[in-house]
Order: sequence, then C-alpha cells, then structure tokens
Amino acid sequence: MSKESDWIVNFDRIEDSTRRNYFSVLPQEERLMEYFSDGFVMNKPKGRVGGDGFWLHKHDDDVYLALFTCVGEGHLASMMIRIYMNALKKMVDGYSIDFPGSILLFLHREVQARFKDKNNILLNTNANVGIVKVNTKSKEMEFAGANMDLLQVNRRGVKIIRGDDIQVGEPREQRPGYNSNTLSETKESNFFLCSTGVFNLIGGPEEKKITKGQLGDFLREKRQIRMAEQKQLAEQYLMAWTGANRQNDDIMMIGFKA
Repeated sequence: MSKESDWIVNFDRIEDSTRRNYFSVLPQEERLMEYFSDGFVMNKPKGRVGGDGFWLHKHDDDVYLALFTCVGEGHLASMMIRIYMNALKKMVDGYSIDFPGSILLFLHREVQARFKDKNNILLNTNANVGIVKVNTKSKEMEFAGANMDLLQVNRRGVKIIRGDDIQVGEPREQRPGYNSNTLSETKESNFFLCSTGVFNLIGGPEEKKITKGQLGDFLREKRQIRMAEQKQLAEQYLMAWTGANRQNDDIMMIGFKA
C-alpha cells in the first residue's frame, strides 16, 4: 500500500472516530420523551460531523432543554460542541443556576475564560444558543436566547419569542446579561427550537432563505398530529424547499409539547 493510500485510510478512520464521538456526546432522542409528552429531534449535519448540539437536564420538577449552534463547521465546530457540553456539566455539578438567561451568561463567561489567553486561535468560540426551562407540574416555561428564537405554534397562530441578538462567547468585555422570557399560556402549544442552519437553507420559488414565518405556518398546519410524523413532514418540507440546491449548513430542529 502506498503512503498516499495509508494517509487516506488513516484519515477515514479519524473521520469515523470523530463522527462517533460527535453523536455519542449528544443525548438520545428517547430522553426527550422522558421529560415531555411528545417531541422529536432532527439532526442533519452537512458533513460527517456537525456543529449543532443539544442538552437535557432535569432538576426536581424543572426540565432544561438547550440547543446550540457553534459557528463554523466540521471538526472544529464539533470540538466546540464538546466544550459547551462540558461547561454545562460543570454548571450542573458545581453551581445552582435556575434561570435560562443566567445559564447563557455562565456559558459566555466559561468560554471567554477558557480562551482568554489564546491568540489567533483557529476555533471560532461563538455560538447561538436557545434554552428552555419547563416546570413539569405547572407547565410554566421560561426561555432565553443568544441569537436564537423560540417558535410557539397553536391554533391561534405562530408566535416568535425573541432571544437577545448577541451570541455566547462574543469577545466583548462587558456582557450585562441575557433576558429570560416567561411563558404562562403553554397548553395546546407546540414549541420548536431551530439551529441557524435551518434558516440558512436557500430555495423555494424565489431561491431565498426560508423564514421563521414560513416554517411556522407549515408547522401550524401540522400541529395536531404526533411529533414523530411532524418530524418526517418537516424533513420533507425542508428538502422540498432546498430542491436542487445542496444542503449548505448543519440542520437541527427540536419540537416538543410541554
């Protein structure tokens, strides 16, 4: 076997190992069903590994769900996924933080502290993050977003709960905090967190990016069917929207009923 062939084989092994590590660090979709009455996770990386991740944690009657999109793609973005997951584990093990906005601020400070002395680093440490806190008894919810929104879909329409327009990890000296939004009317609603890549898909009749309103209208039409079927239909919808265009970004979508 030639040296070039050896290199290709070794590279393929590294790629396969990275892919296994990426998927192994994420929770299984079934865990979502342990905490919510119905839900799904759609995870479609652009390549072998992705830059999107999610996190689940339960404390007493509260369930925390986070989705994060690390800037960049491939191995480096996948590496940042593990860094963010480790930061969340550190928070759970050593700190008492209740509000989604406080969790975002914790992540921001952890990432900045980890990379503060590293100049010209190849990694882009920024991430778009959305965090939901759901009380399993009262069904009250709180949401905070760092450059990410939450979609609420019910018979009355589609509501976009806005996050702050600043990413986690941005190199700013002062970060006053992230706002936590309280949602009290959550019954008979479906909720969706979407990674940045969903809204980067180009296609449709005018060859443009899909909007939150367009996706929300589609999801509202399907709101009364089970989430597993909504997942399949959403995959078909996004594929049809893209059409002949190639998938240009990692895609992750999480849907759930509180």
